[in-house]
Amino acid sequence: MSGRDGSSQLSFFWRFTILALALFMNVTLAVRLMWGDQSVREWRNLKGLQSALFEELTGLDKRMAELSQEIRLLQTDPAYMEKVIRQRLNYVRSDEILYLFDDAGEEDSPWTGAGTDEYSE
Repeated sequence: MSGRDGSSQLSFFWRFTILALALFMNVTLAVRLMWGDQSVREWRNLKGLQSALFEELTGLDKRMAELSQEIRLLQTDPAYMEKVIRQRLNYVRSDEILYLFDDAGEEDSPWTGAGTDEYSE
């Protein structure tokens, strides 16, 4: 009967070894799932980054469509081309006078509110 007890102990040893190995693997996978390089937290961060990049891509697509339309107008519409040249390059016709104002310091000007009934002390 000692042979039978020996095989029973050997069978128990292998079962215990396999169970311990499976338990160790599950604990290792759970730890990596929660705190590892490929964890749920990292996945959420990547999903947020993906949505931010998608929004940026959508904005860039919109900007590209606007620029394409502007290029097409500049190539085909002389009135639009003249308007853009006059606005951006400050071109004037021979019978016109161009006045340029700096709007940056408007809030600090002592003339802000001149001609109104407001009195500032």
